Amino acid sequence: MKKLLLSLFVLALCTTGAMAAPLPGGDSNLPVDVTADNMVYNADKNTVVFQGRVEAVRGEFKMWSETLTLYLKSRGNAGQENKKSTTSAMEGSDLDRIVAERNVRFQNGTQTGSAQKATYYSAKNLLVLEGNPILHDGDNSIRGNVIRYFVDENRSVVEGSPKQRVHAVFSSNDKKGK
Repeated sequence: MKKLLLSLFVLALCTTGAMAAPLPGGDSNLPVDVTADNMVYNADKNTVVFQGRVEAVRGEFKMWSETLTLYLKSRGNAGQENKKSTTSAMEGSDLDRIVAERNVRFQNGTQTGSAQKATYYSAKNLLVLEGNPILHDGDNSIRGNVIRYFVDENRSVVEGSPKQRVHAVFSSNDKKGK
């Protein structure tokens, strides 16, 4: 269970960094509180799936989606026929990726965002937002076809398409001219 909470914590950290702002709650001991209609752990598929009105909260960070799936990669004996117990399988796994799907929304202070799909790849420390993604920070916003946030580099790439060009709004805080 400790690894599961750590995995959700990683999603919370990476998602909030998408607008290059401070991460939520500097205390890494903050718990991640996940609420959903149901949860299924499947040792054969190395997945943990939360379904139905999913809400994940860590400090000030909040994320909502219809489905949140953690894909785990097994250490060592992944192809063995003799499966270990659920507890040892969870302890012997690392996070491969996290996928939030359908009506994904997140909020951290003045930062908000939405997409139809948000995927965090742990090996690359990369967050990919797809399906009409948009990020807001106060009056500033960015949207495109796909938004990729490279967490280690604090760098974003927003891709457009013929149907959905990149659109950014940068607001100055200087209200004197109005």
